[in-house]
Amino acid sequence: MRAVAVAAVLLFHAFPDSFQGAFTGVDIFFVISGFLISGIILDELRDGTFTFARFYARRVRRIFPALALVLAVTVLLGWLVLTPYDFNQLGAHVAAGAGFLSNILLWQQSGYFDTDSALKPLLHLWSLGIEEQYYLLWPLLLFVFRHHMHRILWLILAIAAVSFLLNVMMVDRWPSATFYLPITRIWELMFGSILAYLHVHRTEGMRMRPALSNASAAIGAVLLVLAFTLINEGREFPGWWALLPTLGTLMLISAGPEAWINRRLLSNRAVVYIGLISYPLYLWHWPLLVFTKILNNGELPSLELRLAILAATGLLAWATYELIEKPVRRLGRSPAAPRATGAIATAVGGLGILGLLAAANYATARSNSLPYLAEISAAYTDWHVHARDTFPGTLPGTVLFLGDSHMQQFWPRIEALAHGATPHHAVIFRTRGGCAPVPGIERPGYGCKQFVDEVFALARRPEIQTVVIGASWVGFTARKDYYRVDDHDRRALDLHGADQQWALQGFQREVANLVASGKQVIVVLSSVYGEEFDPRAMARRDGLGFDVHLPSPISRQVVDSDSAYIDDVIKDIARQTHAIVIDPRDTICSATACPTLDAQGKPILKDDSHLRSSFVSAHFDAFDSYVLGSRPVSASNGLAKVRSIK
Repeated sequence: MRAVAVAAVLLFHAFPDSFQGAFTGVDIFFVISGFLISGIILDELRDGTFTFARFYARRVRRIFPALALVLAVTVLLGWLVLTPYDFNQLGAHVAAGAGFLSNILLWQQSGYFDTDSALKPLLHLWSLGIEEQYYLLWPLLLFVFRHHMHRILWLILAIAAVSFLLNVMMVDRWPSATFYLPITRIWELMFGSILAYLHVHRTEGMRMRPALSNASAAIGAVLLVLAFTLINEGREFPGWWALLPTLGTLMLISAGPEAWINRRLLSNRAVVYIGLISYPLYLWHWPLLVFTKILNNGELPSLELRLAILAATGLLAWATYELIEKPVRRLGRSPAAPRATGAIATAVGGLGILGLLAAANYATARSNSLPYLAEISAAYTDWHVHARDTFPGTLPGTVLFLGDSHMQQFWPRIEALAHGATPHHAVIFRTRGGCAPVPGIERPGYGCKQFVDEVFALARRPEIQTVVIGASWVGFTARKDYYRVDDHDRRALDLHGADQQWALQGFQREVANLVASGKQVIVVLSSVYGEEFDPRAMARRDGLGFDVHLPSPISRQVVDSDSAYIDDVIKDIARQTHAIVIDPRDTICSATACPTLDAQGKPILKDDSHLRSSFVSAHFDAFDSYVLGSRPVSASNGLAKVRSIK
């Protein structure tokens, strides 16, 4: 079964378009781990030989040697080929991997600005985190119940039921938390624990007649095939879908070794050996694929290269198992075992400390010494904003800023004005990344409907005198996962085409109602965006190194024309509703060109569409008059005229 699990994961990562559901191999691992670990503990508790020291020493000798090697090689490769920022991020993941907290870190990092998961060399350690957290708590619970063994099955069933229900309830609204947190994953390991309990305490009752055993194995195999073929990254997972791989694994294990599939296929010597090296296979494959992708400018490498990577993964896994894992395991209870256990644990701990140093920039990548690359890399992290904030004012009336991350980017300037000595209105700041302020639509896992309903309800309150609405209107039209809130099938909306008018009717209605109630409404157009502004594009990969390219200013006409298809629609809505329009490019650009760098030669954007916080705080003054209470200057066509930085 471990061979099936690891083969599925490797095929999914190497050929994501062809094996879309094979990532559920991880769920097979969870059930297997629950079965094996619970079986070991229950056996020893029954015999009176269980000790925590021996249990965790075995875990260290089983898990740490290969992990230490892979972490060390990953750090070395990262130091060699990554940008300063990416090495800093890798350091955090090395520390989390060494502490078996990768799943927690990935959950905390998940969100609108998260780095593409396909470019995180240690992403796969999230599942190891789940298992190790299980290893920490489950032995303690079983030990507490050691004198009440008849109640352990009920304990397992209760934990599995609660965890599964939380998983089903949370997966729609909090998909990242449901995917990464142990509380919504532990039921999968409990499935294996159920089998382990029945195997240890009801061995005779677990034996199946041959026909039933073969039927169980066949049904389990079918469920795994369905999991691999029906599940994809668009499904709400784990949720109900995770029952396919977990129940499939459960039925295959419960069928016993005499079932034909288990006896003839899964007991084949080659399959068994793949299972034996499944752990180092799992550890090695993902860093090799990711670093190859990084060196290929983020693109999936060729078919031939991916096959070569899989071959290299197999060779490294074999060497790791034969030359490192087996010698360590052979130590058993020999006098050298405690010293080896301590040394291995110390090595993993040392790598964790090295990761923390890299995360804190005390240990830096080789590329940090390259001229200007450190400055480009610093732009990635120049994002110091709050999604929600409230500032009291010294002038009557309140200004409400609402929108997605393209409104969120202006928080540093608003915060500076609100904390300044100049009299100002009270400010309420409400944003959510990835959620355009358009009613009636939703995105999976974002909670956009609730957010948009709440902010427009807030905008209607009498103390709100001015409402400033901003969004990535280009992003709004480009996203393929918006759907109507009343569409149970969640059909993707075509916001660049047929569905755009319907969606923006709701937005226009909200703006019109606010204006009609006597409020001043400002609609903010798209900001500058594009690869030319992206700091990452300024550091072009040159083999293992980088070639820094600082782009010249971009024609204002070109920048404006890129978003004219949607900006013209937003302008027309503002004209019809008598709202004011602010174009951020009037502040960022001159009449003829938009700079990619500021006066000190630093990138003005943090990525391809968001302004750096330091630039906004120092230069973006388009909203100053609304916060400070000075009368805004507006033309008869509703377009606000604001100062340009030349």
